[in-house]
Amino acid sequence: MDGIIIQARTGSTRLANKILLPFCGRERIIDILLERIKASCPGVPVVVATTRREQDEVLVRVAEEHGVFSFRGSEDDVLSRFILAAECYGIDRFIRVCSDNPFLQADTFPALFREHDRLRAEALDYLSYGFADGTPVIKSHLGLFSELTTLAALRRVAEATADRTAREHVTIYLYTHPEEFRVRLLPLPPALEGRRDLRFTLDTPDDFALLSRLYAEACAPGGGRDWQSLLRLVEQHPDYRARMLRNIGQNAK
Repeated sequence: MDGIIIQARTGSTRLANKILLPFCGRERIIDILLERIKASCPGVPVVVATTRREQDEVLVRVAEEHGVFSFRGSEDDVLSRFILAAECYGIDRFIRVCSDNPFLQADTFPALFREHDRLRAEALDYLSYGFADGTPVIKSHLGLFSELTTLAALRRVAEATADRTAREHVTIYLYTHPEEFRVRLLPLPPALEGRRDLRFTLDTPDDFALLSRLYAEACAPGGGRDWQSLLRLVEQHPDYRARMLRNIGQNAK
């Protein structure tokens, strides 16, 4: 069965509770993500995979409010959290979502599933978008696209390594070991190729301030949350790009 698993927690060292803070009016980032995902992938099970820490009980309630599933697992061993969440709900392949990407283009999720189906003969372990130099978008600051993998692939990772980085970052072992796993990166839209100067992911207070302002403009009449509209906004405001570049320099991927 297909699914979408959202990696979420409240304990961020750089900006605590960032996905629960009012982002635009009363909307929170977790609400924005869940609504867009449900609209883009009707009928596909969605799981909010959070930690066992008491402070993350609120995310279980958020999942209930949105009518989606939740799962609680290890805070540090995120790989095991994803494996157990998938097993709990009978999910064989899924799209992994990081909850700090308010502009995630969830409408691309069906295309990822279709492309994985089309390439079924290749038995891909990992499918995502990437730059022409082979860098997957998860290693960039774009925060616009996601990645698809399988429960079987993550089980193999768990058997292959106890490395802390691999356990924390879930998919990193897949795309850094193409000799062991079948990896395919789809080309980015030409207008985004090479754009290492864009940052739509959120880690810090300055990210939050800038992206909430962008979100308000994107939701205004004539705006849009698609990547094309976001790109136009950044190009119309050189100060936005300057702040993005500064935050990219201060927050390595």
